[in-house]
Amino acid sequence: MLRLRYAPADAAALRGAARALTADWEALRGFIEAERVGPLLYRTLGRQGLLEPAIEEALRWEHRRAALHNRLLLRALAACLRAFAAADVPVIVLKGAALAEQIYGEVALRPMIDVDLLIPGRHRDTGRAVLERLGYILDRLETRAGLLVEQENEANFIKAGALTTQVDLHWSLLDSPHYQRCIDPGWLWRTAEPASVAGESARVLGPEAQILHLCGHLALHHAGCGLLWHNDVVAVVRAHASRLDWHELLARARRYDLQLPLQSVLVELAEEWDAPIPPDVVAALRSVRPSRDETWLFARLRRPQPSAARRFWVDLASTSGWAQRWRFAAATLFPSPAYMRQRYAIPHPLMLPLYYPYRWLRGVRGM
Repeated sequence: MLRLRYAPADAAALRGAARALTADWEALRGFIEAERVGPLLYRTLGRQGLLEPAIEEALRWEHRRAALHNRLLLRALAACLRAFAAADVPVIVLKGAALAEQIYGEVALRPMIDVDLLIPGRHRDTGRAVLERLGYILDRLETRAGLLVEQENEANFIKAGALTTQVDLHWSLLDSPHYQRCIDPGWLWRTAEPASVAGESARVLGPEAQILHLCGHLALHHAGCGLLWHNDVVAVVRAHASRLDWHELLARARRYDLQLPLQSVLVELAEEWDAPIPPDVVAALRSVRPSRDETWLFARLRRPQPSAARRFWVDLASTSGWAQRWRFAAATLFPSPAYMRQRYAIPHPLMLPLYYPYRWLRGVRGM
């Protein structure tokens, strides 16, 4: 039914989709909420006399709730953008906040949970200080001081209030150490484009970088699952179809070891979502020859909900250099006492040593 938003459809097709929704509504309702596509379904099928009143009202409520929630998030984002600008920290707005207004054209159609921002790595400390001055705090301690900067691609900040707001501050697009090395941040910033986001001047990724990021995020962070994420890619492709440099996109995917994520997402969207992807691009994607590193990583990161222990081994293997691997392993196996107390809510200080083997056993079970 989401595809009807893009594919030509006459009234008969819409009525058929509406009847299918009506017949299976109770079964589909939870799925629609989990996938966060209620507002899109309302915009596609609602207010046309095609849905039963109760169904249309439920979808309308989802649409209104998303609109209110997103406006509150965008208000918080506007404050962040002003603070970063005052501190001379460049910012690229990512994912939902970059898409809701610019691509979807209506804030409610792209439900958001948090706000994702990309800053240059050299501004990590300043960016953290900016958010802390606004009342945000890190949502979890580092396992060891300095490991967040060395091993992760983002830090998650939260701010309590009437609406608890989460800002994910990125300095790299994808969280695997391999991709933190492979993806050239200079290209992202050179091709970023100015945009008005939440009423403030900001930047968003250029269309090629945006598609590469969305496909990588969908394939590697969400195991290729998620209707909303698929719709994001389709919407971006359609919005920029006339100016997309497909040759550049394929070349960057090859250079950054992201050919398999691009293949797994775009081929499906061309065939099943009627996305305007040129046939020669689909053919090129079908015949990609990924590197050994990409093949190995894709097979492991693609698994749905990998355990913490499996993710530890994948990250350890993809970390560059034995010294860095040792620091990562030591920090993961022997986190700081402060981290352990926060992570496991240890009731008494004398019990702290017992929680280290408990952590290891949980990891082994996860394998």
